[in-house]
Amino acid sequence: MVTPKNPKQEGSNVCDAIPQKGPCPIGCNQCFYNRPGAFYTDIVEPLMPTLEEVGDKIVRVNSGNDSNNNKQFVIDSTAMYKKRFFNTSQLDLDFPDPVVLTANPQEEDWFHHWDDIQEELIDNLMFIRLRVSPTNLSLIDSAINEWTLIRIPVVLTFMRYYDKEPENNDGKFQFKKHILNSYWCPTREFMEEIINKYQNNDLVTTCGTLESAYCKDCGNCEKYYLKKMGEAA
Repeated sequence: MVTPKNPKQEGSNVCDAIPQKGPCPIGCNQCFYNRPGAFYTDIVEPLMPTLEEVGDKIVRVNSGNDSNNNKQFVIDSTAMYKKRFFNTSQLDLDFPDPVVLTANPQEEDWFHHWDDIQEELIDNLMFIRLRVSPTNLSLIDSAINEWTLIRIPVVLTFMRYYDKEPENNDGKFQFKKHILNSYWCPTREFMEEIINKYQNNDLVTTCGTLESAYCKDCGNCEKYYLKKMGEAA
């Protein structure tokens, strides 16, 4: 049986692995993984590509769910993959391979501070991920200032809303299809505004580009993984 593939990763050097069954217990706002029928495969079963299917690709462990959910099981069950990195929204970064931290899982209220992390574990970070909305831009500024001070790359991920139009939208979001699902998505103008705001900071990038949401056109995960592993991107 062929393992389902993430359509967003088509043509890229990254693929998914999700060892756990069922919904993620963290419950981040607007989580497409937990929303019934929104993820590209049925989350009642693990998503574990074979070594033949992976080939030389980099395995993104827990693009859905969280690598700190049943952590040791996640580590052990993905140990067969030669290249892997973990994804979490929790401050425990004690993993055997690089980690991406979603630093503001409650995007409107707070973000994780680097000085709350064990100093020796900060080096495990590939980058932090910040969830961007129309109403949390001052929080994003604060998080970027804090994390780039210690030279940690920041990748901005724009929120997308299922249930309702975001507050204070003011034309920044429009309802449309994104990859597989339809929801309130950032407009090109809003994305461009944010990109331009941080264009002089070489540590700040966005997930995807103005023209494309596909991994093959972004390359952040591959670039930062190779850099963290000391390889040329």
